Amino acid sequence: MGIHTMIRDIGIAGLLLLLAGSAARGQDKYYAIIFGEQDGGNRFCEAHTFGTFVRVRLGAGGPEVIDQATISWLPAAGKVKLFKRAERGRNYTLEESFALVKPGHSLAQWGPFEIQEELFDRAKKQAAFLSSGGVLYKAVDPFSRPAGVAVNCEHAVCDIGLRPGESIIRTGTAHGHHGSRLVATHLRSWMIEPGVSHDWVNRSLKLEQYAIARGGWDYQGPGIMQPPSVAVAGRAAEPKAEQTAEQKTEKKAEPVETAGGQR
Repeated sequence: MGIHTMIRDIGIAGLLLLLAGSAARGQDKYYAIIFGEQDGGNRFCEAHTFGTFVRVRLGAGGPEVIDQATISWLPAAGKVKLFKRAERGRNYTLEESFALVKPGHSLAQWGPFEIQEELFDRAKKQAAFLSSGGVLYKAVDPFSRPAGVAVNCEHAVCDIGLRPGESIIRTGTAHGHHGSRLVATHLRSWMIEPGVSHDWVNRSLKLEQYAIARGGWDYQGPGIMQPPSVAVAGRAAEPKAEQTAEQKTEKKAEPVETAGGQR
C-alpha cells in the first residue's frame, strides 16, 4: 500500500467517524429541572435553589442520560448566614443536595423541561466555574454579584441564561419555592416547550424516590398557592429525532394531568 493510499484511507476513516459522531449528537436532547427547598416558615437561611441539566442520547434501547451538570451553590462551611461576608462556596451534586434536605423541609420542582443545547453548555461551564473557586458564596449579593466576586444559590443558576448585553436578573428577596419559581421563569426563553413536563426524565434520574411537589408556573410555596396540575408529555412525546407540527399540536391539545401536592 502506498503512502498516498494510506493517507487517503486514514482521512476517509476519520471523516466517517466525524460524521457518525455528528449524527449521534444530532439525536441528543437536553432537559432542565429547577428545584426549590424551604422549611415550614420559609426562613431565608433554610431556603435553597438548585438545578440539574441533562443531556440525553437517543439509542436503540431508549433514551439514556449521558451527561449532567448540577448547580447547587452553598457555603463550603455548610451553614447559610444572611449577612456574612463573601466566603468560599461549594457546588454540590444532585444526590448531595437531596441528602442535605432536613426533616420538615419541603421540596418543589419545575420541569423537566426540554431546553436548547446552548443552555446545557452554559450550565456545564457554570458548574465547572463554581467548582474551580472562580467565585465566592454570599447569601445577599447585590454588590458582590455585579463585581463578579460572589453570588447566592438562586443567581448561580439563573445567571447561566444571561445573554450578551442583557442586564443581570434579580430575584430580590424571594427565596425558597418562590425564589426557585422566579429562577425557572427567567430561564423560560431557553425552553422549547415550557408548558410541557417530560416526566420520564425524573425516572431516568431516580427522582421518584423523593417527595417533591410539582410546581406549576403560579406555585410559590406551601400556604401561598397549591401546585396546579401540569401538562405531562406522554410516551409519544418522549424524545425523538424529529417531531411533526401535527404531533406537537396533539400533545398540547390533550395533555395528561397529574395531581399536585406532595407525592
